[in-house]
Amino acid sequence: MKLYSADEMSRADNTAQQLGIPGGVLMERAAVAMAEEILERYPPHSLRGRALAVCGGGNNGGDGFVIARELHCRGVEVSVVATKDEYSGDPATNLAVLRNLGVEIHGPERLDDLLDGTVLVVDALLGTGFSGEVREKEAALIRELNDARITTVAVDVPSGVDGSTGEVAGESVRADATICAHAAKIGCVISPGREQAGEVIVVDIGIPPEADVEPSLSWTDADSLRGVVPRTEEPAHKYSAGALLVVAGSRAMTGAPVMSVQGAQRAGCGIVFLATPESAAPAVDLKLTEALVYGVAEGDDGGMTSGALEQILEHTGRASALAVGPGIGTGEESLRLVESILREAEVPVLLDADAVTALAGSDALAKRSAPTVITPHAGELGRLMGSGAREVSAHRLRSARQVAEQHGCCVLLKGSDTLIVEGERAAVNSTGSVALATAGTGDVLTGVIGALLSRGMDAYDAARAGAWVHGRAAELWLEETGWPEESMVATDLLPLIPQAVGELL
Repeated sequence: MKLYSADEMSRADNTAQQLGIPGGVLMERAAVAMAEEILERYPPHSLRGRALAVCGGGNNGGDGFVIARELHCRGVEVSVVATKDEYSGDPATNLAVLRNLGVEIHGPERLDDLLDGTVLVVDALLGTGFSGEVREKEAALIRELNDARITTVAVDVPSGVDGSTGEVAGESVRADATICAHAAKIGCVISPGREQAGEVIVVDIGIPPEADVEPSLSWTDADSLRGVVPRTEEPAHKYSAGALLVVAGSRAMTGAPVMSVQGAQRAGCGIVFLATPESAAPAVDLKLTEALVYGVAEGDDGGMTSGALEQILEHTGRASALAVGPGIGTGEESLRLVESILREAEVPVLLDADAVTALAGSDALAKRSAPTVITPHAGELGRLMGSGAREVSAHRLRSARQVAEQHGCCVLLKGSDTLIVEGERAAVNSTGSVALATAGTGDVLTGVIGALLSRGMDAYDAARAGAWVHGRAAELWLEETGWPEESMVATDLLPLIPQAVGELL
């Protein structure tokens, strides 16, 4: 799936017109295709009531007029709310057609009355280029639409959602589906806009390949990753298949290192070493038959101390990558340990969970030259930024880009719209579900990405592939069991990771 920002869509549209395709033709093709999608999902015989198109003042409103015309021509009872008295250009032409056909056109003051008896709303109020906070005039209309709880289909992007970022500064339409012209809009796949968009559908509108532009955000699907994951070739031995050192766990947190190690093993890592506190090592060792477990220095709280650094670095010499953080704690000792590892380790390093939180206020990441991946959720990234989870959740793409630039690392920001950003490259993951919102799944992800780093993948591709495999394993579990998403636990992912990886080979 292709993703476009508002500016990218505008450039593609303008180039198509420069090639000789009139804007009115593009509007016609887009809206007719959207109407076909609506009719496929909601056939005329199933609409036991009125369809209502709520149309704003720009080209988005023009699309709404054409959709209303097509629904009318297929026998659907249609009314239109137009927010302007006078339109110009292509929207004006299409509004005139509606009037000639006898379709009722109303002002926005009639919306509340018209919603009574309406069974389908077409949201064509605000366009892809909208950003910021909705003005009160439109905000009042959006509140009425949402309060009515009527099935709603949005044109290109739900009104009130920033089409380029997914940010929502005020009121926004809650759509059941969003139909995008030519390419999915970024705001429909990144939270919080993602949650407003519902099902995202893309329709062809006749923009030729010559008019396409290079998108700033890519969609990570199986096709984009196929062939990226390396295979083990002859002559082979365990180290040639990747050697990962996991630094994880504490006396009270023995599950995290186990799941990280097993995630790495299932993702194809040839050999995994684990450094964990001395008091935790025996119990962990019993669960990890194939891994080499080392107990290292710990403090009174059962967490690793900076004194464990020498022991960890000793094992680093045999590793091609490190994964650091799950269950290590966030105190001063953890900070010193993580900073020292970043300073001393010359191999790729992944930092997760407590390791990310421990670095709040530190410049150790920015000083590092070797590849580094961090895999925070919104709260952990917020602590690293000194802002907070709420700020990150409201500006996910912007936050990930900011941290990637400031700290010179690859950022994987977890969520239903997992984002991966490094330098100018950015991607959103296509797999997964709410089943992953359970304890320990992040530890499994740490192991999977760590394994891919150890096998020689660059940080960005390892993070993209790891996120895809992790989410795909959850999908496979749901397909195989048929159980509720809420029933999945992190260890359910482990036996399905090989199958997910196999889909990329």
